Formats: sequence, C-alpha cells, structure tokens
Amino acid sequence: MTTKRRGPRGRESDAESSKDLPLFRSTLEQETPEVRKRWRDLVRDGYDAISFAYRDDEGRPNSTTDEHTDQYRAWVDELALMVEPGSRVLDLGCGAGLPTTKELVTRGFSAVGLDISPVQIERAQRLVPGAEFICADMATWDTEPSSFDAVVAFYSLIHVPVRDQRDLLPRIRRWLRPDGVLLAVVGHRNWMGIEDYLGAQMFWDHADVATYLQWFQDVRLMPVWNRYIPEGASGHVLVLARAV
Repeated sequence: MTTKRRGPRGRESDAESSKDLPLFRSTLEQETPEVRKRWRDLVRDGYDAISFAYRDDEGRPNSTTDEHTDQYRAWVDELALMVEPGSRVLDLGCGAGLPTTKELVTRGFSAVGLDISPVQIERAQRLVPGAEFICADMATWDTEPSSFDAVVAFYSLIHVPVRDQRDLLPRIRRWLRPDGVLLAVVGHRNWMGIEDYLGAQMFWDHADVATYLQWFQDVRLMPVWNRYIPEGASGHVLVLARAV
C-alpha cells in the first residue's frame, strides 16, 4: 500500500490504495448511518488499542506518528490572542488530553475535552486533572446552545465520515456563543481510507478545503483565515472561523 503522508491525527494516501477495502466509499450518498457508525467505531477501537503507543504519559508522541507538540502549543497560543482567559473551550477529539487540553488549562481556559475512546478519556482524566472530560461520539453528541467561547478540533474531524462532519458543523455553531471561535484542522483535498496505524486499523475521511470553507459559511461559521499545514508531499489545512 502506497502511503503519501501520515498527519498528526490523520493521514493522506493514494485513493487507489483504498479501493480494495470493504468499506470504501464510492459516493457520499451510499453511506448509510450504520456504515458510518462502523467507521466511527473503528476509530474508537483503534485508539483504545494504540493509546499508549500513540502518546506516553509525559505527552511524548510515538516517533512514527510525526507529531509536533510545539505546533499544537503554537495553535493554542494563537487562540489565546482571540479568546479571553477563563473562557470555556471545547477540545473535540481530545485523546488523552495531551498536548492540547493541557495547554488550554495552562493558558487559563476552562477546558472540556471530548473523545470517543474510553481508554483515551480515562487517561485524560488522570493526566489533565484541571479539565472536564466527556466520553462520547462527536458525530452524535450535543449540548446546550451557547455553551462555549471556542471549539478546537486538531486532526479529529477527519476521523469522522464526511457526511457526519457536515452534520456536525451546525451543532458546533449552536454550541458557540456569539463571536465564538472555531479553530480546526480539515482536509486539503478529497480522500478517504482505512489503513493500519501503529498496529490497529484506523479510518480517515475529508473533503477539499474549498468545500469545507463553503460548509462553514453555510452554517454561519465565517472563515477568517486558513493556513496550509504541509506534511511531506501532502498536508492538511488549519481554519479559523467565527460564529456570526
């Protein structure tokens, strides 16, 4: 299988390499709720299995994941320039709470981490005691309107089927208070795949950046800027949007 590049919480590979996979999506319309749940369950089971291999208790990533902790810290620093200390921030796909949720707490935010993996959440509760954690599927979870000043999603949306991502965006908009901020990593181009990752199967799915920017605008999450994040021969895109 030919792999172009693995991102910190995601991966881009040749679409051709995924055509032999039994769950390969040929068109968006063919995805049933049952199939999409199977893909999300694959992510949950995958991170349950690789949690300790993915990141140790000190927050250090496995050398094969190509993660850059300083990059996450820099993104939280950028968020801190736009959101007041003490603001309530949701970390979607928080994993074991390291490094993002911990950085949010360190910067004085009231942090809430949400992740589908029970193993990751159990570790997060131990490793980042200053935050609140919820074990739930972001594709189905909901909360009260205007509950957060900001939402961050670093390499987590792309673990969710594209159709579920699109359905999630209006809920994120409802969760945000007026002028709230969404800072999220999305895909740079269309790609979907299920591949081996640190010894477990893992699922990724994303649209192209122009599609994401239109989806954001459609639900009144107005893009302020977007930035290409290169990863070898490929990459992802970091988007800042405001709730209007």
